[in-house]
Amino acid sequence: MSEETASPVRPGPNRFRDTLERGGFMVLGEVRSPGRDLDPEITRERIRAFEQAGLAAAGQPAGLAVLDGILCEDFYRAWELADALSPENRDRHLVYFSGRNHDGESALAALEGTRKQGIVNLSAVSGSAMPEETPRKLQSRRFFESTRMLRLCGERADREAFFAGATVNPFQYSADSLFAQLAKLMRKVRSGAQFVVAECNWDMLKLQALRWYLNSRNCFIPSLARLMFLTPERVERILGGRYQGIVISPDFHEILNKELRFSRSQFESAQWRRIELQAAGCRLLGYSGVQLAGLDKPEQLTLAADRIAGAMREFTDFNDWLQAYNSYQARAEMAPMPSSFYLYDRSLVSALPENGAPLMRQPDPAEVTGVERFRMHLAKFCFPHADRQSRDGRRLLKKLLVGCSGSCVRCRLPQTMFVCTGHCPKHLEGICGGIRPDGTCEVAGVGECVHRKIMRLARAYDRTGCIEDAPF
Repeated sequence: MSEETASPVRPGPNRFRDTLERGGFMVLGEVRSPGRDLDPEITRERIRAFEQAGLAAAGQPAGLAVLDGILCEDFYRAWELADALSPENRDRHLVYFSGRNHDGESALAALEGTRKQGIVNLSAVSGSAMPEETPRKLQSRRFFESTRMLRLCGERADREAFFAGATVNPFQYSADSLFAQLAKLMRKVRSGAQFVVAECNWDMLKLQALRWYLNSRNCFIPSLARLMFLTPERVERILGGRYQGIVISPDFHEILNKELRFSRSQFESAQWRRIELQAAGCRLLGYSGVQLAGLDKPEQLTLAADRIAGAMREFTDFNDWLQAYNSYQARAEMAPMPSSFYLYDRSLVSALPENGAPLMRQPDPAEVTGVERFRMHLAKFCFPHADRQSRDGRRLLKKLLVGCSGSCVRCRLPQTMFVCTGHCPKHLEGICGGIRPDGTCEVAGVGECVHRKIMRLARAYDRTGCIEDAPF
């Protein structure tokens, strides 16, 4: 490591944070780290080229979002390659921290490495499972919770050195999956998240609902929306399940097919216009920036920032934007399945909720089987104080009644509707963004997401607040 990258955090303003908190609009272009079988210098050169492209954007603050690699087991960490960023501009960029293959000790060491790199903007994610990984393969994997990473940032003596954020996937179309996501988000905020990045999708109704929900909870932190520049190949990979947590609805897929019938160049032009409309809509809905995935060339970041700036000048009135957006999307249904749940009625009719406060929809009653009710009541009778006892206490009986895995750091059965969270293949303490639209785990063969099941039971017994307040 060079002497300049080992220097302490550069004092002075944080331009990324200041842009978000002062009402500006940030455009971030994504760059991912490679696997360790590849030459990291190639990625460092790519990072430098993208950084220069961001600096070249006129009239629109732009920077990079440097992410850890995906779809490979052994990858360079994003912070390890952050030395490619110019020291005087590192406060413009956002570096992601993935909890995959981390425990508390290694996460703390990585955080120290991040600090020495002069990185001040950090987004914590728990990490994804790879598409081919099975529950058996994941038994030896570790995923350090994003909530724990956020607490580590806040517990440091130099906590002001970091502007730390978190991600959320609001694009859930069942009530139980959505409420579980929102409960996890509020735990992240309480753990120290100072901004939030919404995962990728094309459903503006869901993006608006996230802003309304945060405001209804008096949580006025900045938010960014992750948008994706699509190519025909990228569409096929999404449809094939290669991007966990990202879905394309049948109606939207039909629109994309129509755009592809003419020529590839016209398809690309259509995607640029879609990015413009989404970004301008996000601005009008109260977002503080967008993070762009799928940019293959540095010059695309300059182009994106300039086109987004133009779109925001074009659309200064919400109704004008809404008419253009609905016309462009042909009022397509963006939900990937019928009977999809949306948090609010009459959203995307106006930028702000009518009468000052949005009216949250009441979902259908939670579906709980008789067997589930019986097992939960029996477990509650047998282990009413399991959270106050040794995690190994009465393990055999726990295994018989709730399938206790014995892998939890401490037992939390009374806070999780007597469902053992150790059944999560990634051993997470809350829902992740990779859950599928039908509520099943991102890992094939697991069935219903454990944390969705907990929320489903909590809704049936009117204990959803207990899930959010559970001490994880």
